[in-house]
Amino acid sequence: MADLAPNFTTNVLKSISKYTAFNEQSQLHDLDLILNAQQQHRFVVLMDDIPPFYISQVDRPSYDIDTVEHILLDHVVRYPVRVKWNQISINIKEIYGGNTVGSVGGNIMNKLLAHSYYYPDDAISSQGSSILSAIVNPLGTARDSLYGTRNLTKENLTKAVGNIKILSLKEDGTAFETWTIYNAMITSVKFSQNSYGGEDLTDVNLTVQYDWAKLQLGSTF
Repeated sequence: MADLAPNFTTNVLKSISKYTAFNEQSQLHDLDLILNAQQQHRFVVLMDDIPPFYISQVDRPSYDIDTVEHILLDHVVRYPVRVKWNQISINIKEIYGGNTVGSVGGNIMNKLLAHSYYYPDDAISSQGSSILSAIVNPLGTARDSLYGTRNLTKENLTKAVGNIKILSLKEDGTAFETWTIYNAMITSVKFSQNSYGGEDLTDVNLTVQYDWAKLQLGSTF
């Protein structure tokens, strides 16, 4: 009896009407294993206010498909429900500015303070919440005029993070794979410990949640 299951090979997939928009699968060849194997250290991360080469490690995006179980004739069958993108981790070496006042940690904290958060001692609780708009801080005032009073909202958090792109590079430095992260929010910041027993660079580890990521092959710049 012939196998009636569809054979989703490169040639067959393009002949099915609902898949024609994808214009075949990517072509992979045996010779690529020798010449074009991907090496994990060839990457850069583009993130607002952070120099790319300070970023020493990053997760590439991944997703899970949530399913629900149904009982049919005493058998368990599973149906897909939604695609859920998993959080990523970004590790940044903590380097401070030489002739200028600045640091990686400072820039990361400013992404929170810019639009979403006041330090508790910057507000006088006895005067009520209206005091938040009266704090004398020219930089904060300028930001508030653009984004509104600081508040822990998705809009403010995503604006503060800005754009994130993860590029995997060829040997000549051009990008062959670019992940664009959409609606990213920093949900965890962990500063590494200080210790007299080590000489490693300190770093900052970020956990970033996002709504979805898009993969583009080939150079985008």
